[in-house]
Amino acid sequence: MDTAAVASELQKTWNRPDAQEWAEVYTKIFPSYALLIESYLKAQEVVTKNEQLDSTRS
Repeated sequence: MDTAAVASELQKTWNRPDAQEWAEVYTKIFPSYALLIESYLKAQEVVTKNEQLDSTRS
């Protein structure tokens, strides 16, 4: 069992009040995970602000 497996077992789900802290844990285990989080947060921002998608811009 590796570090990521232990973290996943302890975390159980993302649907929890301390999800942000768990995201930080995963960026320590997988440094590139920060890029995934950044991408997800930007996608959520685009949706909530009703921004035009890059794929629909000319």
